[in-house]
Amino acid sequence: MKELKLFQCEICGTQYANKTDAKNCEESHKVPKKISGCKYLSKNQNQSGYPQKISIIFDDGKTVDYHR
Repeated sequence: MKELKLFQCEICGTQYANKTDAKNCEESHKVPKKISGCKYLSKNQNQSGYPQKISIIFDDGKTVDYHR
């Protein structure tokens, strides 16, 4: 029987055969730090109440907009 040792990225869960690849994967992910703004539609246009657009500032300082 063969024993396997794997390393897993704590952010996305991908498993790697070596620690360096797993560490590189973890460092490649951008982590959200703050929501900088949201855009909502009126209740007549969207009764769910969820925002149409969210702007997020990431740990590297970049702001990215997400739309639904």
